[in-house]
Amino acid sequence: MEKNVVKQVLADMFWVTGQARGEREARELYELLLRSYQSRQMNWYEECLRAAWEQYEQWFRSLQEPPLSHSPKRRTWPRRKKIPHPYPIRLEKRGRNEWEFAWPGEMLNLTDELRSACSYMQTGELNKAGRLFSSIVKKCPYFIDALNNLALIESDRGDLTGAEKFYMRAYETGQSVLPPGFKDRLPWNWVNNRPFLQTVHGLALVKLRRGHVSDTARLLEQLLALDPEDHLDTQSIISDIKRGAFYTGE
Repeated sequence: MEKNVVKQVLADMFWVTGQARGEREARELYELLLRSYQSRQMNWYEECLRAAWEQYEQWFRSLQEPPLSHSPKRRTWPRRKKIPHPYPIRLEKRGRNEWEFAWPGEMLNLTDELRSACSYMQTGELNKAGRLFSSIVKKCPYFIDALNNLALIESDRGDLTGAEKFYMRAYETGQSVLPPGFKDRLPWNWVNNRPFLQTVHGLALVKLRRGHVSDTARLLEQLLALDPEDHLDTQSIISDIKRGAFYTGE
């Protein structure tokens, strides 16, 4: 069994215990398992246990700190209420400076509906697609992929205000997961990062079309920092902005 799988199972066990009985109970469970593994010289399991506890502590700390906001203080950014309770989305460490979003099982249960909605989009049946994406968001408000697609539908209809509204919901959801001062990366190669990276990209383009060039530049800078390999061709958009080669307008 891979260490990452064991680590994930143990971390989830600490998480469920902490949510149900408190952080103290979770720590006591960790210390009990640690003593057991050490007494039986189960080094491999001890290593997995320590990694799981480190992961749990990172999740726990992220709930105690206010969410990071890269949003500039400008009138072009709509003011929204803070998310009252953290969504059950977490970050998993994948490398020295790399992280990946860990989506809850609730989202996996809606995968078939998401695929059906995407199929409707591909065939141009936007009304059917929109209703299905809206149904998904109603069941799972933090489903970033569905919010992104609703934004795309509004953009395709020429409603940039509606598109920005959905992108902002997706953006704020993703931002709520990032700890304060986050300077690491969310590479495109880790597939669970793609929905949020697409959110930042889509929001930037909508703001650009609406003439909010400064806001667009900030978002694109953030996108490049999160994914320096630039899988969404961000640098070329920045170059176009500098040359003035872009279209704006409602």
